[in-house]
Amino acid sequence: MRFGAVVIPFEPWEQVVRWAREVEELGFDSLWVPDHLVNPVGSKPFYEGWTTLAALAQATSRIRIGTLVSSVVFREPRVLAKQAIAVDHVSGGRLEVGVGAGSDEDNEAAGLRLWTPRERSDRLRAFVEQLDDLLRGDERRGFPLQRPRPPLTIAAWSPRNIRLAAERADRWNTMGGYGLSADEGLRAAASQVALLEAASDRPIIRSFLHGHRWVAETPLVSVEAFAAFAARYREIGFDELLFYYPPERFSPPGTVGDGVLERVAKERP
Repeated sequence: MRFGAVVIPFEPWEQVVRWAREVEELGFDSLWVPDHLVNPVGSKPFYEGWTTLAALAQATSRIRIGTLVSSVVFREPRVLAKQAIAVDHVSGGRLEVGVGAGSDEDNEAAGLRLWTPRERSDRLRAFVEQLDDLLRGDERRGFPLQRPRPPLTIAAWSPRNIRLAAERADRWNTMGGYGLSADEGLRAAASQVALLEAASDRPIIRSFLHGHRWVAETPLVSVEAFAAFAARYREIGFDELLFYYPPERFSPPGTVGDGVLERVAKERP
């Protein structure tokens, strides 16, 4: 099973770099940063996503890096593709491009009216259809190192957006839902996997981002708890688990055991 970490860059830059290097040293497969105008998981401002990603490409050497995820609310496909091609070169071909439909908070931060769920989904599809082609580059705009394009991740919960991921993405990511119990989260994620399987006839990385405010599990309280958590999600079809890092900053007090993440990274199931 693959492991990855999401770093929220809301501390002084030197600390953000230390976190990124710690994740790489743990042996994780991927490192992700959010891409919003305002911090969606706290009140502290954080650095702009693609600027941060380019800098972390220089601060790391092995780990794959990406946005989880760039919001279609305030991004434009042509500019995003140009940024992605540049970061793919800066990183030596380690880039993962993640996009999503955004949220009401993104619209408010961008000074835009709120979109209906249908409009948000329609806009995501139109964005992805353009981006998929633009990421391949051309003679005028340049080409990425990774051919035919850097891998594309689509974060999606809704059936329409999951079907889009099935059609276009190399990776599909979900958090399961919001404010769910452990059992509710597992059932929701299993239903989403079933939708993906029904819509796709090709291999796609199935990625689950754990966050306590999304699904109230505490998999890092012990190695045994993590093994049980990973087994449940592997059984329903996931092959990648992502965690916020450092985990104690995003978990209830006392729910991250000493050394658990290090052991988990070394003894992955």
